[in-house]
Amino acid sequence: MNARPRRIVLTREAAQCRPWRDALAAAGATVLELPLLRYSPLPPPADVDPAAFDWILFTSPQGVHAFADAGLSPGSARVGALGGGTAAALADRGWRDDLGARCRDGAELARAFVAAGAAPARVLLPGPDHRLSEPAAALRAAGCTVVELPLYRTEPVPAGDLPRHPFEEGDLVFFASPSAVGAFAAAYALRPPCVAIGETTAAAARAAGFDPLVADAPDLSAMARACGLGPVTDPSFREMPS
Repeated sequence: MNARPRRIVLTREAAQCRPWRDALAAAGATVLELPLLRYSPLPPPADVDPAAFDWILFTSPQGVHAFADAGLSPGSARVGALGGGTAAALADRGWRDDLGARCRDGAELARAFVAAGAAPARVLLPGPDHRLSEPAAALRAAGCTVVELPLYRTEPVPAGDLPRHPFEEGDLVFFASPSAVGAFAAAYALRPPCVAIGETTAAAARAAGFDPLVADAPDLSAMARACGLGPVTDPSFREMPS
């Protein structure tokens, strides 16, 4: 992209949009918040004890929040995070990222886990009720016992609850998940320029008719770089332990 985008459209869940809005505004960007997703908590299964696992791998900040909000704790289990945002969410709860990986998606996290020599192990994967199968498959192929723990459901905001014509010439949409791409495609026929946070989201965007730019790391700073914006301080790293 050669021209600086006139306005950035943020499509994450509302609470997740706010720190990105503030960071982009501090960098001089104009922002439209257009939350396309909602999270609904699910009750944790009574027969799953996190302390019975060797590792708990979190693939998103929302997974950390849902885990803590369900009253769960890692106990003696070691903890791994997908990237800086997830590690920051762990730090917010007083939990340490023992793996220290910085990956673009769950499959890459699983490969990093195996490459670190952590497998085989008993691994708990907290997250949404519907998730990609690659992370668990890669861990099981390495001899791990894997239990997926659904703690929340991601739901698109109904099209009828969204503004009908929110876009302007020069808008650039930031997509941070395939779910957001799907919610956008269900609500709008327009396919404006966009930036995807990683290749999984980019693939969903291409399937929906977008021609996305792709960030080289799963964070706001990389998404800003992908579209030619100046340096943006990623709020995901604000409380990273040294």
